[in-house]
Amino acid sequence: MRHLRLAVCFLIVPLVPCGGNSAAPSPQIPNVVGNYSGNTTVVLPETAQQIVCPTTTSVTQSGSTVNIAPIVLSGDCGGLSIPVGQQTIDNTGNIQGATTETVTDDCGVYNITGSGGFFGRELRISMIATSTTCPNINMTINVSR
Repeated sequence: MRHLRLAVCFLIVPLVPCGGNSAAPSPQIPNVVGNYSGNTTVVLPETAQQIVCPTTTSVTQSGSTVNIAPIVLSGDCGGLSIPVGQQTIDNTGNIQGATTETVTDDCGVYNITGSGGFFGRELRISMIATSTTCPNINMTINVSR
């Protein structure tokens, strides 16, 4: 009987801890696939202007690799499309590493920093665009599926 119990333990080790040595299961990458909608708040700090725009995107996923379709801001944002693309998330849904990018606009150069992640059924992204010649922009994207 003891040998049978040991044999069963070896067969199901990946599924269930046997005996007194129990190990905690490793956290899994959350499933974040879906179509997302919500709002983006755009703030121009120098002028204290704030605009709230309806926002949509969609997400596909393969393991910890997610592909975020362009985030589209409508309404007062006039169909602005923000490309995001392939990102990596951890087991808490955080997008790995802050993204930093430089973009040239009509008024000059923006340095953009973004961070965020998936929290339950929500995708939250914060972006800060600073410039010495253009108005600074703070953007908070909050969409859910």
